[in-house]
Amino acid sequence: MMSIELVQVKRSEKHILENLYQLYEYDFSEYTKLDIDKDGRYAVSIDYYWEGDGRWRPYFIKVSENVAGFVVVLLEDMDLNPDPDHVVYDFMILKKYRRQGIGYTAACKTFELYQANWKLAQMEANKGAISFWRKVIHDITNGKYTENYRDDRKMYFQFFSTK
Repeated sequence: MMSIELVQVKRSEKHILENLYQLYEYDFSEYTKLDIDKDGRYAVSIDYYWEGDGRWRPYFIKVSENVAGFVVVLLEDMDLNPDPDHVVYDFMILKKYRRQGIGYTAACKTFELYQANWKLAQMEANKGAISFWRKVIHDITNGKYTENYRDDRKMYFQFFSTK
């Protein structure tokens, strides 16, 4: 039986998360059309996750102690709102661990971390992400969520609460 857990990323583990972001950007490049830089890397900076901005909550997704991906939760407008909306900002499962229910479990565990109002977004072209998040959100809310499409951003947005 494999155990799936979310473990908050420590500042001392930032380099591991930066490495995972290279894989994330590679996966996402089919939608974003981003190119690598002259050093063969994607331009990614996550320093701000640890620079006094308490809105960012990065977690490793671990399967039986092995890093299988990550999720970053953003507490939006935390400086203005005592009850900020929570956003799944980034979510990635390594290919080896996909299609085994690990992402689904990790997503559900993410929503269990905080009793909050949630917002998610997916690019229109990323059909896999759209169907994944619709299933997760439908299951955890019993279908009680709102979805909007914004043509100007070519994105789907879901809104729901775990309060």
